[in-house]
Amino acid sequence: MASINTVRPNQAAKPAPSSPHPSTPSQQDENQSPHSLALKVMRLSRPSLANNKQPTYQDADAASLSNSLTPPDEKKKRDDTKEGSASDMQSFGLDEVLVLPSAFGNIYLGETFSTYLCINNESKDIVHEIKLKAELQTSSQRFNLADTNDTPLASMDPGASNEFVISHEIKELGVHILVCLIHYTTPDGQPRSFRKFYKFQVANPLAVKTKVNNMIDGKVFLEAQVQNVSANTMLLERMRFEAAEHFNFEDLNYIQTEEDEGLQLTFGSQYLNQHDVRQYLYLLTPKNAEDDRIARTTNTLGKLDIVWRTTMGEMGRLQTSQLTRKVPILEELQVQAFNVPSTKTDETGKIIKGVKAEEPFTIGFRIRNHSSQAMRVVLSAVKTKMGSVLLSGINTRQLGELLPEQTIETTVEFFPLSPGLQKVGGLKIADAISGYAKEIDHLCDVFVEYDD
Repeated sequence: MASINTVRPNQAAKPAPSSPHPSTPSQQDENQSPHSLALKVMRLSRPSLANNKQPTYQDADAASLSNSLTPPDEKKKRDDTKEGSASDMQSFGLDEVLVLPSAFGNIYLGETFSTYLCINNESKDIVHEIKLKAELQTSSQRFNLADTNDTPLASMDPGASNEFVISHEIKELGVHILVCLIHYTTPDGQPRSFRKFYKFQVANPLAVKTKVNNMIDGKVFLEAQVQNVSANTMLLERMRFEAAEHFNFEDLNYIQTEEDEGLQLTFGSQYLNQHDVRQYLYLLTPKNAEDDRIARTTNTLGKLDIVWRTTMGEMGRLQTSQLTRKVPILEELQVQAFNVPSTKTDETGKIIKGVKAEEPFTIGFRIRNHSSQAMRVVLSAVKTKMGSVLLSGINTRQLGELLPEQTIETTVEFFPLSPGLQKVGGLKIADAISGYAKEIDHLCDVFVEYDD
């Protein structure tokens, strides 16, 4: 059963500075006689477990201590049934009970705020036509939580009460005000009403930060850093990423275990303690060739859908706004190297094909046209920007026509002069039609070995 944390608007008790509290209640006719009805508002929240330390004791003294703490009647009954033993003391001092909250508590975005309303007739007369309207107001919206104006309670006898339980999922940060309005009619037919206000603050339970790495082939590595900034331990039931419409994505937060176990979360535990931080990684790729240009130029990547439970099982849900990035500059010609020697390895990590000093080797080029016009692509060398790896053969070659959003592949031969890790670059890709040109100072690296 949920615990009830009472909030009494007609008491003058000073609330804790860090806790939300009801604002000063107001009444429409406060200068008149006292009202026949009283409204009590309570927040429904779950209890916490008692936290008492277990005392230590010696086994030899356990029986005598147990006897000294047992009432005489219970001791006689235990001796008669022979059910007592020293092992009964192992649970001594552990208060296995639930503790009701002593304050209003914290309310976080994504949780459900539940309230208990009780209307009491504290007069000696019967009142009629009792109506209740409860609204929750934020800085931008109003939510109608209860309204009995169309179906009022016909009458309330002296000492009678009428109860309501209302709930609302919190979807906005900042100050929230619960406004309760009571209408009723006195025995002499006079209509009366009063209004009460209860204000509380909604905080953010999670802090989400992102880091984006844009790859040259259009892939995006999205790193989402999630921190528990609430005062409670969370059990993350779901951490789901929903990619934007132009992307497919791969969740990189699982590892493959044995066949009978399947995928396992890399973090091991689903618990997120207070102030703990986790980093989730996702790989986004354009859905298809038609979406490639849009995917490369959009700043919208997707959003996170997070579901958690607190230590007592209360559920919360938070969906982030769209995660964005700074849009990378999309060049008209994209050049990517493939089949680079000295980077391919076998299962043992041994290099399959290396590069020997003063022995030619080849690298594959993949060139894509991201412009809206057809191009006639020309590849040439810029010798002043080349290092110890030179272009072999003819310095300028025609690669042919390249249509918009199409790709052309070619193979280029290089000649390494010196051993060690060497830079491959000093190339220029140009369009013979428009005159557009792009210089490639650094395409890739190769490790050049000595020639034994």
